[in-house]
Amino acid sequence: MSDKKDKALVLPGGGVLGIAWETGLLAGLESQGVVVTDADYILGTSAGAVVAVQSQTTPMEKLYQDQVDGTGAYEPPITDVDVPHLLKEWKDVVENTADAVECRKIVGSWALEYDRVPEPERRVIIESRLPIHEWPEKLIGVTVIQADTGEFKVWDKFSGVSLVDAVAASCSVPHVWPAVTIDGKRYYDGGLRSNTNVDKAEGYAKVLEIRFMHLPDQPDVRDISGTTDVYKIEPDEASTKARGGNPMNPDLRSALAATGYEQGVRIADEVRAFWS
Repeated sequence: MSDKKDKALVLPGGGVLGIAWETGLLAGLESQGVVVTDADYILGTSAGAVVAVQSQTTPMEKLYQDQVDGTGAYEPPITDVDVPHLLKEWKDVVENTADAVECRKIVGSWALEYDRVPEPERRVIIESRLPIHEWPEKLIGVTVIQADTGEFKVWDKFSGVSLVDAVAASCSVPHVWPAVTIDGKRYYDGGLRSNTNVDKAEGYAKVLEIRFMHLPDQPDVRDISGTTDVYKIEPDEASTKARGGNPMNPDLRSALAATGYEQGVRIADEVRAFWS
């Protein structure tokens, strides 16, 4: 008899467009009776951490309509950062640095160079995104990286870190949002290790891995496909086209949510067969 736990849902990073697409995808699946947010464990990275928390308190259809109608939390436009260039720099570091911890320390040095906006200002934005500010009953993991040491961590309700701080840190893209200070240490986006960090869901019998961006994983991200039944979902052609090159562009949220929803409806039977 297997000693593995049952199901894990892995939600990826991807900026405000990642939130929109993931929300649409999950809502599309639910419209067909496929509820994957009932997983025993949800691992959220960056945008995925936001969606993970939202999914536990607000109906997915409401979250989807907020994305389509622009009635969700305020998303400030980013006009002073070349996000595609920043992603390319990060990709170059990953591909040219063999040691994963050293790689994360290099990126961490970017996170500590300066704060584009003050930490309290950014925290207000995260608070507005989250319908609750205390960890939900559902076991949710949130991925972060300590900037000065490169240490990767997964925080949950047992870690002694507030939910808002954990999500804010997981969403702190260096040079875009400030690293988050917790007990004198600063933390940034866990998505800089991997878009999904799916290996941190190992031990579950079934893992539904949703991946939004094609960016390289760091060297210490392990392949768990040999020990875990993993089903992967990535943006289809319509979603990829609608995404463009800047995942931080709030003007495209409605389009990404809609294409995500349509994809969720289309693949629902396949996902149902796996999840059941």
